[in-house]
Amino acid sequence: MKNRVRRIPNKKVTQNAKVFGGVLLGAIVLVTLGLGVRLFVIASGSVDGHNLNDATRRAFMANQVVPATRGKIYDINGQVLAENTTVYDMYAVLDKKVARAKNAQTGKYVDGSGHVVDKEATAEKLSKIIGMSQKDILSRLEKNVYQVEFISTKVQASKNLSIDQYKKIQALKLPGINFTSRASRIYPNGNTASHLVGAMRTDDNKKTGQSQQVGLMGIEDSENTTLAGKNGIKKYDGQVENVKDSRTVEPGNDVYLTLDESLQNTLETRMDDLFKTTKAQSAVGVLMEAKTGRIVAATQRPNFDPNAKSINPKLWSNLLNQGAFEPGSTMKGVTLAAAIDSGKWQPNATYPSGTLLIDGKKVVDAFGQDQGTLTYREGFWRSSNVAFARTEQQLGATTWRNYLEKFRFLRSTNSDLNHEEPGEMSYTYPIDQANTAYGQGITVTPLQMVQAYSAIANDGREVKPYFVDKVVNPKNGAIVKQGKTETVARPIKASTAKQVRKYMIDVVNQDTGTAKEFDLRQFGYQIAAKTGTAQVSEKGQYLQGLNNAIHSVMVLAPEKNPKYIFYMAVKQPKVFPDPTIQITMNKVFQPLMLQALNNSDSAVKSKTTKQTVPNVVGQSIDGATKTMTNAGFRTAIVGTSGQIESQSLLPEQKSLTNQLVILRAKGNTHLPDMTGWSLTDAQTFAREAGFKLTWSGSGFVAGQTVAKDQLVVDTSHVAIRLKEKK
Repeated sequence: MKNRVRRIPNKKVTQNAKVFGGVLLGAIVLVTLGLGVRLFVIASGSVDGHNLNDATRRAFMANQVVPATRGKIYDINGQVLAENTTVYDMYAVLDKKVARAKNAQTGKYVDGSGHVVDKEATAEKLSKIIGMSQKDILSRLEKNVYQVEFISTKVQASKNLSIDQYKKIQALKLPGINFTSRASRIYPNGNTASHLVGAMRTDDNKKTGQSQQVGLMGIEDSENTTLAGKNGIKKYDGQVENVKDSRTVEPGNDVYLTLDESLQNTLETRMDDLFKTTKAQSAVGVLMEAKTGRIVAATQRPNFDPNAKSINPKLWSNLLNQGAFEPGSTMKGVTLAAAIDSGKWQPNATYPSGTLLIDGKKVVDAFGQDQGTLTYREGFWRSSNVAFARTEQQLGATTWRNYLEKFRFLRSTNSDLNHEEPGEMSYTYPIDQANTAYGQGITVTPLQMVQAYSAIANDGREVKPYFVDKVVNPKNGAIVKQGKTETVARPIKASTAKQVRKYMIDVVNQDTGTAKEFDLRQFGYQIAAKTGTAQVSEKGQYLQGLNNAIHSVMVLAPEKNPKYIFYMAVKQPKVFPDPTIQITMNKVFQPLMLQALNNSDSAVKSKTTKQTVPNVVGQSIDGATKTMTNAGFRTAIVGTSGQIESQSLLPEQKSLTNQLVILRAKGNTHLPDMTGWSLTDAQTFAREAGFKLTWSGSGFVAGQTVAKDQLVVDTSHVAIRLKEKK
């Protein structure tokens, strides 16, 4: 048997344990009492001077952002150039654990619920609607993941789907195919004035978790704040809205541009032909009202469709106010004005043409041609570089530079577009100074050029170009901002401007004038013009040859009291489809200018007459047509039966008298007689009815390949012929 050991308790340890237990119990009691007091104070509603009733209310107050509707962009006649729409992003759920859901009331499966069941059939059906092959779609559907989108490095096929695409896919009732919707922007006229109207990007707002549209370029960018409006905020106390602290949403204002629909369409179609046939690197054209500064037509090539899912960043440069270039001989009109204004012009004095040496550097006439002894007047219409290098020497470097500044070169015009380049100049040495007199060694933008020439057109008064005709509050039609003519300088005397225009007539009327191809005398108009050919500089060296030049023309029409200023520049054409580039450029200029001159009086009158658009939704076709006619509007019907379901112009808005309103009903569509319609009217009707439309010429509809009252469906093809009004 083992011996048991009896342990005797240590009295000191036992006593210490009792003391520690007592202290711990006392501490617990004190903490409990403290918390009780604290809770009592909290219940009273105040801690450390803070009212907890307010703090608690704020903690439970939810902020709900109410996004503002972005304003629309219109041309001066009320045609929509940019408006809001909804786009859809599609994704496919592949996880087999996701079961299909049924509607509790109907017992039918909910569209898109569950996972993709038949992958091959799904791929086949989707490939007919989105821009991706059946094979590529199927390869994504066969991945072992929860869900997929249909995106590659080349195409985002499942992003930014249109309402039409969304409806077609929904109609297929494909299990596992789901959508998220978001606000987007649509441009009904596609490429038309795309750089001027602009484009959008979507930014994610980290504070609200919502996406917001932001202007990327053009008017969408420069008028972004005006168009965007102000988001509203709904604040809640629990589940009850706090009306006092909430903020009402302010929709964006509508922006009306100075662009004229018919003139813009003519410029666009003619520029398409020029760019296609010359294969130029770029081209830009602008038509401005001489007296007001309003830009009534403007475009550039290459351009883009802002409705496209992706826009090449190379196309984001707006050639109207960016990408400043050397203007060449179109600058000679400004040099001539400076010489006349300062008393240094001697039109009948003579000089030897061909070559001029300045400090060992050569100034040469075009292609080094020595045309013998010429008068300075003849040197102007023949566009002699030597004549104007000598003219600059007569002016003196300081005087010439002062006139460049008076004409407001080397600074932004601030003409309703952001990011304008001021241009730059090499002016250190005598050869540099002489070069600028004939448009080399100085860079400009088209807006600077038309602004400068407005002083010559307006007897010395230089006006700023502008694009925004007005800004309108869509809720009440009130004009928030009105575009206006702004005189920015008076660089020359009225008598000087008149003399310059007289010399510019020579450039058109003389047999050896460089602008003779632009002559409009056979149509009853005498114009004043100046052409330019500037060599393109690369890496500090000027390239040689006509296909390495910027070809331009400046026209004031008519000469005596100019109504319009036209400027166009074509950079590095690869192909010359006509004997001279001027003949090719005239195919853009002539129809546009004749249309502007012939229609200018009636165009001005039409802008002053506006009517309120009536609401005809729910009326019969006959009743709606009669209501619109009585209100002063034209109508075209999509559908043949039932009541009117929608109308292209919103009720209660102000629109021009005789504007076309497209009314949508049910049933088939029969083609109306489109004679006299604008191209935009025809495009809008074709889009609403769903048939393909092609056109030739410019101006207004003069003929159509499908007769009036013929049935048109989504596979129909209608071609129209456009013609300028006489």
